[in-house]
Amino acid sequence: MFHLLHINNAFMCPKCGARKTSYTNICHQTPYILAPACFYHEPIPALIHNYKYKNIKSIKKLLSALLIIYLKSLPMDINKFYISYVPIHKIKERKRGFNQSKELALTLSKYFNIPIISTLQKIKNNDPQAKMKSQIDRLNNVSDTIKIKKNINIEGKNIILVDDISTSGATLFESSGILKKYGAKKIIGLVVAKAD
Repeated sequence: MFHLLHINNAFMCPKCGARKTSYTNICHQTPYILAPACFYHEPIPALIHNYKYKNIKSIKKLLSALLIIYLKSLPMDINKFYISYVPIHKIKERKRGFNQSKELALTLSKYFNIPIISTLQKIKNNDPQAKMKSQIDRLNNVSDTIKIKKNINIEGKNIILVDDISTSGATLFESSGILKKYGAKKIIGLVVAKAD
């Protein structure tokens, strides 16, 4: 089954899906550029589901490897970036036992030897994005659910913001918009997979 995995080698416009060879080449006004290691085709959905909801933590090694291989293929100096991650609400994290995006971000930080900063926190325990059917519902569902942490200085910093999946891009849009508001320079929304 793993021979079906295809790793991308470019960035993507989060609005129109256009392939981009540079993280500075944005064709639509968005606060971030999307960096999907793969597309959301099997076995990726099964891997992510089992990692997140069945606590099969050994899957983290494979997902991290996909992100590392992908990042190494991109035309960018990763040492000019900090790593951060999309937060989940403390109730969800307690129930699940971990934040999958944070775990992936920690692995990347260690592998590339670049700093990780915990920039954002989830202040509302909203419904899972997977339950939302339309783009408007997804945007409304994440609106005002995330805020910047106190005493965090991200002025002028380039940030790789890690999440597991991007479907509509609503969560990354909300998160990166807040980071931009507080002075972040370039933001790359790094995900294991982009859903169709």
